[in-house]
Amino acid sequence: MAWIKTRDTATRHRGKPVKAYVVIWKETERDDYGLPIPVDPAKPNGRKKTANRQETFPTRELAEARRDELNAARHTNGTSALADQKVAGDLPFGHYAQAWIESQALKVAQGRLKQRTLDDYEKVLRRYALDHFGGRAVASITPRDCELFLAGLVGQQSRQNGGEPIKPATVKHAWGTFRRVMRYALQQGALTANPCDRVDFATNRATGDHDKFEHHPLTAAQVAKLSAAVGGELDGKPSAELPAYPVYALMVDFLAYSGLRSAENAGLEVGDLLFTTRPGSDSTPTVQCAVRVQRTKERKGGAWTTSTPKSRKSRRSVPLPGWLAERMHAYLRNVHPRADEPTAPLWPSRKNGGGHRAAGERYAVPLDWSQPLAMGTFYDTILKPALLAVGLPASQPAKPATKTRPAEPAHQGVRLHDLRHTFATMQLMAGVHFMQVSKWLGHGTFTLTLDTYGDWIPEEDGGALNNLPAPVSIAQLAEAADLAPVIQLFGP
Repeated sequence: MAWIKTRDTATRHRGKPVKAYVVIWKETERDDYGLPIPVDPAKPNGRKKTANRQETFPTRELAEARRDELNAARHTNGTSALADQKVAGDLPFGHYAQAWIESQALKVAQGRLKQRTLDDYEKVLRRYALDHFGGRAVASITPRDCELFLAGLVGQQSRQNGGEPIKPATVKHAWGTFRRVMRYALQQGALTANPCDRVDFATNRATGDHDKFEHHPLTAAQVAKLSAAVGGELDGKPSAELPAYPVYALMVDFLAYSGLRSAENAGLEVGDLLFTTRPGSDSTPTVQCAVRVQRTKERKGGAWTTSTPKSRKSRRSVPLPGWLAERMHAYLRNVHPRADEPTAPLWPSRKNGGGHRAAGERYAVPLDWSQPLAMGTFYDTILKPALLAVGLPASQPAKPATKTRPAEPAHQGVRLHDLRHTFATMQLMAGVHFMQVSKWLGHGTFTLTLDTYGDWIPEEDGGALNNLPAPVSIAQLAEAADLAPVIQLFGP
């Protein structure tokens, strides 16, 4: 319950101190999800932590209005009974956010939802909705509150794009996740209606005339230079600036000529390479290899998470060119220490630490064959320096200003995913039909392949040349009429 306390201020009027009116009330301390924090963690249902809050007003009338508002808010919800209020409407938004996340975890266990999708839902809630509504009684959230939240999303600055507003797709995703939690609260009897339904927000956004993110597919020559740089060579000579990782140099070639996604590559195991030997044209045995894509692995929160590929069509088999099949066969035969273990990671990680080194000095860290390679770390620590060394731009997020350097804007350069685009464009320009390329990429539909790589599709496979004839002028039409033969049908 809120109450008013009167105090004298340092200001004086006609020799008397001016009074101020302080509204004081107690609030329950809550965690990130808006749940009350118990005084004793061993007794979660016991007494909860509280903290005094206060606001100062110049007149008693304003203070009394605020006091009455606070006291009324303790009994405000969308239910009809006080008991329902305590168990439903008065529970904070964060409580229903956590309960909804737990309900989605059941879908993950049933195979109806990807774990990475659930992780993304939780990340979006923490980043946007919980800060705004986490400790707020869910039944007190009005349509106007939802409108203000949506307006704040539209104007919010991105953390990774140099202070630019967040993308419309991000706004749509954050709003959709918030709306799902409110729908869940409605299903649990905490609301009589979902206030989000009364907000005018169209989810089908216009594309407009904004610049799209451009892919950066590499040429075969650029792939060769990049692979050599990862292996520690520049212009055919060992480089003192780049550590040598021959295993990762092979992996760069593998990614550029197989088209696998990063998480798919991290999920590969030794047993996923299917080798066959066939007689060649000169009776010399040739090695062929197909890569079986059936799982993904990602490192989150210090632990590896194994999941299924992006879609049903992402479970696929991708053949490797003959020269790469030979190199992968030699890699398992001569380099990989666990090649006889089908479940061993195909690509190694790196060991932590590595001893003392001088400032700016780079050297190859010993490999760790016991766990997969974190692809994001690989890009930042190995591939990005190699890209810059061979003159290719590397992507980097925006950096805020510090005492020693000015702010740096975000830069869109060659990403790890562009090796996948490299595979697609090289195959299409080599004349492979786009439907076959789509299957190798694991796209859910052929339309996605057409939308993404339409500019690289050959004419005979659906691409078209502009063969419209030149326009004919009126004078040319008249001239053609004069020259046309006239056939007389009747009479001399």
